[in-house]
Amino acid sequence: RGKPAPSPRSSRRSGLTGRLVVRHPWKVAGISLLLLGSLAAVSSQVKFTYDILSSFPSDMESREGFRLIGEQFSEGKLAPVTIIADTQGRGGMDGFANELKSQPYVASVSQPQQGAVDPDIRAWTVELSLNPYSLEAMDRIPEMRRLAESALAGTGAADPAGHVWIAGQTAVQYDTRATQASDTRLIIPVVIGLIALLLLVYLRSATAMLYLIGTVILSYFSALGLGWLVLQAIGIDAIQGAIPLYAFVFLVALGEDYNIFMVSGIWKKRRHMPLRQAISEGVNESGPVITSAGLILAGTFAVLATLPIQVLLQFGLITALGVLLDTFIVRPFLVPALTALLGRWAFWPAGLHRTAAEQVPDAGTAEAGRQG
Repeated sequence: RGKPAPSPRSSRRSGLTGRLVVRHPWKVAGISLLLLGSLAAVSSQVKFTYDILSSFPSDMESREGFRLIGEQFSEGKLAPVTIIADTQGRGGMDGFANELKSQPYVASVSQPQQGAVDPDIRAWTVELSLNPYSLEAMDRIPEMRRLAESALAGTGAADPAGHVWIAGQTAVQYDTRATQASDTRLIIPVVIGLIALLLLVYLRSATAMLYLIGTVILSYFSALGLGWLVLQAIGIDAIQGAIPLYAFVFLVALGEDYNIFMVSGIWKKRRHMPLRQAISEGVNESGPVITSAGLILAGTFAVLATLPIQVLLQFGLITALGVLLDTFIVRPFLVPALTALLGRWAFWPAGLHRTAAEQVPDAGTAEAGRQG
């Protein structure tokens, strides 16, 4: 008695999702978590690359030129490594070049060049025997630094670590990887923290804030895993190192935007109707808008996948897949199912959590409601 009927604006077709979620929340949440969790597990297998040339089509002249150089000379000739040391007047580090030449990843080492301004400066040009843009080459940078520092320390120079420098494209990529790793450790917690704070202020529910943040993080890793499977299927064996961070920022922001739009509708309806009816109607009414927006966004990002530059293809594909996962799984099924399972505790500590959760009144439950 006194319970409002379901919204007349919700079509029979769009109402199926809302009714399914509130009638079978355990099944819906379980299937959604299993699917997304399986894709997220694949993300741990993703391989990364910082190879500049691999971003371009294989038939581009620069890649063909690199292949010819590798065949006729050595791959390292295209991007040699330069090791610079300040001998501090202690000698020329005569045995250092021979030590470098003995390394299996070194093709050749030039004679040391003396600094034009400071005669204590020495520089060696090192050609690697492997692809200078590869992860393997990048991993050799610390080893070459240690060899130079050890040779400099052998001359009796003070503070060898502060008087050795390494230049070249391989060293730049090594520093880029380290910088991106540092940025990721900083940016991801900051983004999550800011979004969590906004959710807490807007929804006034610590519980909702936690599971909404959790769902978008799960959606992001699922998109990364699914994207990796698709990229492997089309012959790409590594993802550019900057892609995960860029995709994270976009997908978390877009995912929470959709979640807030839907959940705020449920919150408002809950003030004057049972919780599960509010969930059903909130899902049904927000569905067409969010689905349309998601399809438009996914299509926009998918356009990037048509470009020949692989870094744009990878970013566009992963982001488009993430938007689709959020639009068709997280928003219509997982989030409302979790809200239904949590019941009144989904609103904690806001005042709405003190109202007991009820079932959606339909042909079977409306009569029970009138008897209550």
